[in-house]
Amino acid sequence: MKLEHKFVDSIPEEIEEGILYISLRFRVIIHLCCCGCKNKVVTPLSPVRWRMTFDGKTISLYPSIGNWNFKCESHYWIEKSEVLWSEKWSKRQISEGKIEERNRREGYYRIVNTSEAENSQQRSEIKSPKIKVANWLKNLFIKK
Repeated sequence: MKLEHKFVDSIPEEIEEGILYISLRFRVIIHLCCCGCKNKVVTPLSPVRWRMTFDGKTISLYPSIGNWNFKCESHYWIEKSEVLWSEKWSKRQISEGKIEERNRREGYYRIVNTSEAENSQQRSEIKSPKIKVANWLKNLFIKK
């Protein structure tokens, strides 16, 4: 199945099957589930969620789309605007996948928050440089 894409400022209320609606402003891609169940699939773009590649013609998303909260539990990849179907996951695989995803997000934000705190601490430790005034410059301002 080949998908089209539309770059939009905001997501329209009515979305059509077979189209990826991409809002860079809101950092999200929305489409109807590719299995045909008509559920809206929301893929937030972020370092810990989905990444989009646009080569000028086609869209790829990473990682795969696992619709575990839908009745269909469809699982597919979007690569170069093509839907590539993946194997159906067991309940155990879905549960482990959710845990892995949560751990990956928590780890990322732990690193980001630690880095921001360290940078803030380093900025507060920077002291104003001591200005050494040359003797000849002092003499300009000293009244004799």
